[in-house]
Amino acid sequence: MTAQKVAQLLLLTWCFSLLETVVGITLTARLPLCGHNIHKIFCTNWDVVKLSCSDTILNNIYGLVLVFSHILQTGLILVSYAHLVRASLRSHSSRRKFMQTCLPHLIALLVFMTSLLFDTMYSRYGGGSSLQALQNALAAEFLVVPPLINPIIYGINLQQIRSKILPNFTHKPEITVADMTTRKNMDLTQTH
Repeated sequence: MTAQKVAQLLLLTWCFSLLETVVGITLTARLPLCGHNIHKIFCTNWDVVKLSCSDTILNNIYGLVLVFSHILQTGLILVSYAHLVRASLRSHSSRRKFMQTCLPHLIALLVFMTSLLFDTMYSRYGGGSSLQALQNALAAEFLVVPPLINPIIYGINLQQIRSKILPNFTHKPEITVADMTTRKNMDLTQTH
């Protein structure tokens, strides 16, 4: 892949993200708000839209378009990973490279997308204020779990990290000569 192609793909990614953010904010800014209390631990665009007392059909349609767009993007990523899996099965070294680089990224992506899906679906269609603790737990999970899991997922394959962490979990205490002498003396005094 050429540098120009990479730059075009990066520009497309940034422009798409910026465009969806600007359209969402513009659609929300036009709405009159009738409430001021957001029951989540952080504010999202959809929470502000729910405070409106006017027709939010455009925001609903736009939200569904975004959901399907992101599902489509995730599907394209999974299809590309399917091609990578098929290509990596041809040789042992390719399989090892896939397991070390692509698999951690795929796991991190699936954790993030699952968290995002649950948070989005619950905030749009979830039960009212009766399950507020669950809604806050899902919101916190969406914000906290993926960043906590990413270093574990990416780091466990690095030999330098694994060699420092694993001995802490499998460490056996060392017995010194002084410990053995002390134990012998204790055994002798207990038998007399």
